[in-house]
Amino acid sequence: MPASAESDVYSQIRSLQEEIATLRGLVEEQSYELKQLKQLQLDNYMDLDRRLSGGANSVAPAASVEPLPAKSPSRAVVADNASEADVYKAAYDLLNQKDFAGAESAFKDHLTRFPSGDFASNSHYWLGKIAMLKKDYPQAKTWFTDLIANFPAAAKVPDAQLDLGKVYFLMGDKVKAKSLLSQLAAGNTDAARLASKFISDNF
Repeated sequence: MPASAESDVYSQIRSLQEEIATLRGLVEEQSYELKQLKQLQLDNYMDLDRRLSGGANSVAPAASVEPLPAKSPSRAVVADNASEADVYKAAYDLLNQKDFAGAESAFKDHLTRFPSGDFASNSHYWLGKIAMLKKDYPQAKTWFTDLIANFPAAAKVPDAQLDLGKVYFLMGDKVKAKSLLSQLAAGNTDAARLASKFISDNF
């Protein structure tokens, strides 16, 4: 086989390997988001149960030996002189720990301190995702729309467009949803492929 042909085959194999790695990453991300959703639903049920039982002031039943982890926003507080990366990481760590209330407060704190920082677009995105998980679709729409408008070159823009389309769909505006998702699907990003799948599954 000529050397040029071997090189072409090798390039194709490398390309396929890279595509497989990308697809694996997407599957892992979707699995992570599904776990987040399930945990949030469980947290919501437990929170509702606590409120119906009288909240923190009520006497805990004997069976509840282990208290639920506190979700006070104070956990997200970092030093006033902390770097932007440290403030953002503190918020992201809370998100990874599924402390959505703490993460929401921490991402907002990050945006208050660094409204145009390197991670500002990411904080907008995760605040939108948290709002989606809480089914606060109008708030999610605001976060994603602000990200797209204020940080048009950000890496998270395609993901925000995908989720904004889903938000419109969940709010019942299917015409707007399909329009946004169709525009996104015309691209070549991972989000574009997910937009195409969402359209084929729901329209």
